[in-house]
Amino acid sequence: MADSKFDTDSLPGVMSTAASDLQSLRPSLVENALTQALPLPDIMFGGAVLVFVIMFHAFWIRVITSSFLKHTSAMHVRASLWRADLLFTVTVMMLLALHLAEVVVWSAALIFGDIIADWSTAAYFAANCYTALGEPFSLPRAWRIVPPIIGISGIFAFAWTASVLVNFVSRYNDLRADILGRPSASQPARADNMAP
Repeated sequence: MADSKFDTDSLPGVMSTAASDLQSLRPSLVENALTQALPLPDIMFGGAVLVFVIMFHAFWIRVITSSFLKHTSAMHVRASLWRADLLFTVTVMMLLALHLAEVVVWSAALIFGDIIADWSTAAYFAANCYTALGEPFSLPRAWRIVPPIIGISGIFAFAWTASVLVNFVSRYNDLRADILGRPSASQPARADNMAP
C-alpha cells in the first residue's frame, strides 16, 4: 500500500469549496423535491382542462334541464304515457351524450398536449380515468398527475348529473301520475257527474 500524505494546510480551502458547492446545490435540491411533490406543468394542464370540462358540463346541463322542464310543462296540458316515457328516455340519452363528449374533450387534450399519440388510445385512457376505473396504462412520469385530475372531473360531473337526474325522475313520476289520474277523452263521463 502506498503511503499517502494529507496536506492539512489545504483543508480550509477544500472545506470552503465544498461548502460553496453545497450552497449552490441546495436550491436545486429543494426545487427538484418541490417539482417531484407538486409537478406544476401537469397540474396546470390538468386543472385548465378540468375547469373547461366543468364549464362545458354546466352549459349543457342548463340546456338539457331547460328543455326537459319546458317539455314537461307542455305535457301537463295534454300528454300520453308514451310521450312522457320518450321524453325521459331522450333526456337520459342526452346526459349520456354529454358525458361521452366530455371524454372526447379529455381525449383531445391528451392528443393536442402530445401526451398520447392516437385518438383511440387517448379515448380509452380518458374514459377509464373519467369513470374512475383507473389508468389502463401509465403516462410518462412528467404527466403522472393528469389521470387523477381526469378522475376528479368525472366524479364532479357524475355527481352533478346524478343530482339533476333525481329532479328529472321526480318530475317524470309526477307527470306520469298526472297522466294516469286524468280521465281520457275516450272514457265516457260518469253518470253521477251528469246534470239531470
